[in-house]
Amino acid sequence: MLEKIVAYFVDRHLLTNLVFVVVFIGGIFAWKNTSKEEMPNVTFDFVRISARYPGATAEEVEHFVTKPIEEKVRGIDGVYRVTSNSGNGTSSVSVELEQNLPNRDEVIMDVRNAVSDAKLPDDVTEDPNVRVFKTSQMAIIDVVLIDKKIHLHTVASRRNLQAYAHALENQLLNLSEVNSIDRTNYLREEIRIMTDPAKLIKFNIPFNTAMSEVRANHVRQPAGTIDIKSEPSVTLVSELDTIEKLNGLIIQGGFEGQVVKLGQVADVAMTYKTDKSIFKANGHEAVMLRVVKSGSYGILEAIDAVQKQVERYRRNNLKGTDIEVALLDDESVDLKNRLYLIAANGSLGFTLILILLFVFLNFKSGVWVALGIPFTIFFTMICIWTLGYTINNITLAGVIIVMGMIVDDAIVVSENISRLQAGGMPARDAACKGTAAVFFPVVASVLTTCVAFLPLYFFQGRFVQMLKYIPAIIFCMLGASLLESLIILPGHMRFEFPKFKTRRGKSGDIPPAAPNNGHWFDRIEGRYGRLLEKVLPYKWLVFLSFIILFVFSGYIVKTKMKFVMFPNEETRDITISGSAGEKAGRYDTAEKTKQIENILSGYLGKEVIGFRTRIASSHRGRAVEEDKFRVNAEILSKDKRKKSADDLMDEWKEKIMKIEGLRDMRFSKSRWGSDSGSPMELAVMVNNDGIRDSVAEKMAEAMRKHPALLNVEISRPLTNPEYKISLKREKIRRLSITPADVSSTLRAAIEGIIIYNLPADDEEIDVRFTTIDSVKNDIEKILGIPVENRGNYLVPMRDIVDVVETLSPNSIERKDGKRITKVYADIKPGSKLTPVEIAGFFEENDFPQILSEYPSARLIFEGEVQDTRESKGELKYAVITVIFLIYVVLILLFDSLVKPLIIMLSIPFGVVGVILAFWLHGKTMFGFFAAIGAIGLAGVVVNDSILMLVKLTENYDDRKRKADSNFQIADIGKTRLRAVMLTTLTTVAGIIPTAYGFAGYDAMLAEMMLAIAWGLMFATLITLLLIPCSFALLQDTRFLLHPEAIKE
Repeated sequence: MLEKIVAYFVDRHLLTNLVFVVVFIGGIFAWKNTSKEEMPNVTFDFVRISARYPGATAEEVEHFVTKPIEEKVRGIDGVYRVTSNSGNGTSSVSVELEQNLPNRDEVIMDVRNAVSDAKLPDDVTEDPNVRVFKTSQMAIIDVVLIDKKIHLHTVASRRNLQAYAHALENQLLNLSEVNSIDRTNYLREEIRIMTDPAKLIKFNIPFNTAMSEVRANHVRQPAGTIDIKSEPSVTLVSELDTIEKLNGLIIQGGFEGQVVKLGQVADVAMTYKTDKSIFKANGHEAVMLRVVKSGSYGILEAIDAVQKQVERYRRNNLKGTDIEVALLDDESVDLKNRLYLIAANGSLGFTLILILLFVFLNFKSGVWVALGIPFTIFFTMICIWTLGYTINNITLAGVIIVMGMIVDDAIVVSENISRLQAGGMPARDAACKGTAAVFFPVVASVLTTCVAFLPLYFFQGRFVQMLKYIPAIIFCMLGASLLESLIILPGHMRFEFPKFKTRRGKSGDIPPAAPNNGHWFDRIEGRYGRLLEKVLPYKWLVFLSFIILFVFSGYIVKTKMKFVMFPNEETRDITISGSAGEKAGRYDTAEKTKQIENILSGYLGKEVIGFRTRIASSHRGRAVEEDKFRVNAEILSKDKRKKSADDLMDEWKEKIMKIEGLRDMRFSKSRWGSDSGSPMELAVMVNNDGIRDSVAEKMAEAMRKHPALLNVEISRPLTNPEYKISLKREKIRRLSITPADVSSTLRAAIEGIIIYNLPADDEEIDVRFTTIDSVKNDIEKILGIPVENRGNYLVPMRDIVDVVETLSPNSIERKDGKRITKVYADIKPGSKLTPVEIAGFFEENDFPQILSEYPSARLIFEGEVQDTRESKGELKYAVITVIFLIYVVLILLFDSLVKPLIIMLSIPFGVVGVILAFWLHGKTMFGFFAAIGAIGLAGVVVNDSILMLVKLTENYDDRKRKADSNFQIADIGKTRLRAVMLTTLTTVAGIIPTAYGFAGYDAMLAEMMLAIAWGLMFATLITLLLIPCSFALLQDTRFLLHPEAIKE
């Protein structure tokens, strides 16, 4: 039956060639029409809700904004976890949804509706923002504008820079590839009316009255149309839209025609909204435009459009100016690197594969097998386009993983066909019979490989959610390889190339091959056969030797190797953080960081792409501290610089630590898969602030004593002084003063009140009514501001309020309704301990004592520790699942429960190869991707064993056993040497360049490829020695147990 199916395609050469051509054309079309992205289009199971409550303290925000939103959201079906952060004037609530929700969109809509239903204060004038994270609409690049002659901006220099930034923003927004732009350090322009309460008192003008007069005299009101033929419209226009008009506004008339103008009691100035933080880029205060791409375009298209537009802007608008534009955090770099990685390492691997094919096979077989590589890639491109996937870092990773495996099936088929032809069989018969003979082993090999990567579909977690695209790509590529090997390749193998053609027979086939001196590899096969003859008598010793090696590798794993979720590999981001001194203000800190920036500037254009400095900016949800700074340096990828990230960090540390006045300095690299950047992240959960602080301090002290930890810090927010003002209700009732007047006076005096907005080009200008700085910075002067009663008497606020000075946190973090404080720590370089081991130490030694003293508290290690523990459990289930499914496939192939066990021996011994390779490479820590490589290896290593065992099973003759069983096994086994060696070498050749980064290094893929390459090479040794020995042991056992079953 199989021969007939194969013969159908062998005899229809035109059909197979047509399929070949169609796939090539379709692949080119799919490539051009498939979006190129950094990551797959994934909607994360996270929803972030943000709201603003201007002027409110963190506790007020928590009580009036955060809690109402949390209470509405937590009761929704499908919501897994709710965390929040309440700061001064801002609330941020993160909602984590349950994994794999079938009705995720409905749950997200329920969250939106719940937020809309939450009852919030009237001062929360803007609706809370509900954002769902999608990779299809992501920030792709940061466009930074600086004035190279300005360190910190004045009002005039800021106005000039923001004008250029606004013009560039408009040009970028006109691009169809750009969805939106988020600004950083772009401050809103405002007219600030700063009243002097002393002058108001002098003229007997109430504070609220002055504010009401300004608001009332700013009028633009349509009055309608006049009912005549031309229907002219009537509009009352009396706008206070300039500083001159505001200064000249009469706010009170006096006796004998005296008037009081606003300019007499207030300073009116055009300025910008106050921002306590400072943002610099490459050493200068900057404005940053973070470009978010449209979901309709790929990242390469969008980045290219942005870069071209920025270049045009430089050429047309910035020539002759001091304004410079820098492009930072280009998210297409990783994709371009991986595309180059595939092109360069793939080309190198392809060349090695071709060399191996032509060395091990005849010219005809080498050519036709090699053509299967582009066929498979183009077929996969069609699948990607059909499935609606994008070309991204993850799908490209899938391509790289199986780059060397895609010729394995074709090698087995072509080698078997060539062997039959060399034995004198006609080409057509050899193509049909040779393909049919290996049909089931080849299919089984593909199935076992697919099964090995199947668990990736079932891993949980945010970062592995994107890895689910890898198995789909692997299935497509292996399916294409199988299709080409069984349907198209046999037809090609039937025909010789023109220069090799001889006189044809009537059938059109070439005559049987004439006997020749044979292929050079025949001698190698003979030597291998003789080696097996010598080894097989000592099969028990061979088996025992491999068992000893397995035990030794287990010892290495137990004592010298450890699992870390994400080993601290090379990075593209280095962070320098610290303090300029406890009493330093933000401008003092900015001057101090200038010395660090001067050091980093010497590396610009070399190892450093650019660097950003943030001063008095919130970090990890903590309150703003003006003496704190963070400098993030973006460096070139590993293969484009001579110095490692660690070398650069050490070099900078040596120079920066010589700067006087710096404190609490910390140098760190970004960590893949870690949000906080620290491997140790401990959450202390309890609502009682005193208990939570005590527990956090005790844990921090314990962590500081641990020899493997450094940079221990508590994310406890600052507790700044807070004046809590309460009304003397009886007195304000007696004096006929409304609480609303007190509230508005107090808020305007300190925060200021936006009384109206003015249109200005594309943006509005706020008009803020407040007091002069000397008043708003002194609580006594604020309390001296009078409030008017109904009898038109002015009563100082201090007479009608009570003031209590307390301490309140500047930010409050909550998780599942409990306030939390986090303790962070880094692991010392060179430490052999993993985050999980360190966490286990504290859980065993410190947690019990602390929890017995504070039973209401909860202590949980989060971040990398939590991810590692969850993933280790999933990896165990993955290993069990893969082994079981492979065993099932092999049972179906051999119709036996015992023979598959022989093949399964290659799996643990393949892992031995991984262990020894990592150990010899000095990699004492292996991560998640190495583990995935080892699991995938399980499906690959059995392929050669299948070929060997199928050949032994089919050709072994029980009747010849007594004569010489070992000779018979050796003689059969040597015929599989070429296929086993060639499939192994081509697979290794395809992935070794990526494993060692010959043409570009990728930390994620390098671990995985290293595991597969070395595991496969070691497993080949198992296939060539242990499988024949195991088969011989099986035959001996059969004879001992059932001697009557052996035919004479």
